[in-house]
Amino acid sequence: MQLGTLLSRFDDEAVVLETLLAMNDLPLLSRVQDAAKRASTDVGAWAHEAVGSFIRTADDERWLGLIAACSTAKDPGLTALRRMLAAALSAEARPHG
Repeated sequence: MQLGTLLSRFDDEAVVLETLLAMNDLPLLSRVQDAAKRASTDVGAWAHEAVGSFIRTADDERWLGLIAACSTAKDPGLTALRRMLAAALSAEARPHG
């Protein structure tokens, strides 16, 4: 499934959870849920922001890594989403200031 199609359905929390569960990565799901809770938002809104942040801030190296991963992936949309969520979680974990 294409990333845009996935995100267009993220206003439905059940779809968000179903998509994240389809990644077969329970630690990632848990980390995303925790991040959304810390941000006082729902998981879908947090995921939208994470993708938007990646699009706005990723350097060439991150984009090339994402493209390379998606080019060999069984499901490029899920692969892109996983990498974008992981990038947002990593950015959140870095000390600010």
